[in-house]
Amino acid sequence: MQVFSVDPLKCTKCGVCVKICPANIIKFNEKGMPEMGEKDANSCIKCGHCVLFCPSLANSLSFLKAEDLVETECLAMPGKAAGLNLLKTRRSTRCFKEEPISEEVLKEIFDAVRMAPTASNSQRVRWVLSSEREKTDEIRKLTFSWLRDELSKKPASRFFNMASYMMSKAAEGDDALLRGAPQIAFALVPKAYGWPEDGAIALTYLELAAHSVGAGVCWGGFVTTAARNYAKLRDFLGINENEHICGAQMLGYPLLKPARQFPPRKEIDITVI
Repeated sequence: MQVFSVDPLKCTKCGVCVKICPANIIKFNEKGMPEMGEKDANSCIKCGHCVLFCPSLANSLSFLKAEDLVETECLAMPGKAAGLNLLKTRRSTRCFKEEPISEEVLKEIFDAVRMAPTASNSQRVRWVLSSEREKTDEIRKLTFSWLRDELSKKPASRFFNMASYMMSKAAEGDDALLRGAPQIAFALVPKAYGWPEDGAIALTYLELAAHSVGAGVCWGGFVTTAARNYAKLRDFLGINENEHICGAQMLGYPLLKPARQFPPRKEIDITVI
């Protein structure tokens, strides 16, 4: 089956698809038309750039549905100030409302998250998401179980003070571990995969996508560490031994919202060479 096709009536032979192909597998043939050889098609990383960047809309790919394509000029895009403010107003959410994020809104969020860049467009990130508060509560219980085991074995560990505080707050009915979040998401990649950074990038996309729809997240360092080291928690989450846990984020709607922006930050540490 031919992967890459060109409409000769639309193609202007401008060469954009040849230049933009990251795998360098689109070439001009003897007639000056761009083409992808059958053998080269095996090296296609399915990024879609040859179609998306074609100014005359002449190109198509067998795996890319025409109905999924939207012309760029039809998309609502934020201006410079709005785009930068979305990034600059991101806050870690540490007090969540009880209500979970609806399935419809989660679908919108993760539809954006799946666009996060991955090495060679491999798209190897897998997600585990608690669907309801009862599942999140079980994750909390299992994390505390691991913390108690750790403290009994290593009372002088770096986790001792914070873990002790969290458990004392839990005894008072205050969730200092997951901050009352109704849901939590884990990003995973195969252990044998060479780019675990893809998971961190995807988690960042999750944070910003949630912020754009009025939701919020908080990075879960303790629950991430627990899942990496506690088999009972991994089993509950359905994470196998061949998967690396890149990180976790508590997820929900903020109970409190800032009245002013922006918080203090250090000057950027950058070396220009």
